[in-house]
Amino acid sequence: MEKPFDLKALVEKMKGHGLELGEDAAKLVVESTLDWVAESVVLTPNKADDFALVIIPAVKPFVMAQLDKIDGKEG
Repeated sequence: MEKPFDLKALVEKMKGHGLELGEDAAKLVVESTLDWVAESVVLTPNKADDFALVIIPAVKPFVMAQLDKIDGKEG
């Protein structure tokens, strides 16, 4: 690897280990986790964590787009 956090290097490491499945699994984990956090903060009495309800919808599309690049193909 020549530069830190190089997605191409990650793809090379993951080849032969169910790469497409890895991307799908990562998307599922992230989406489920973000949804779980959003559902949970609504139930807490702490109003400070409600900030997550503003942040999650803003960052979720970006994060999901980055995960879509794991296999080197978009879409």
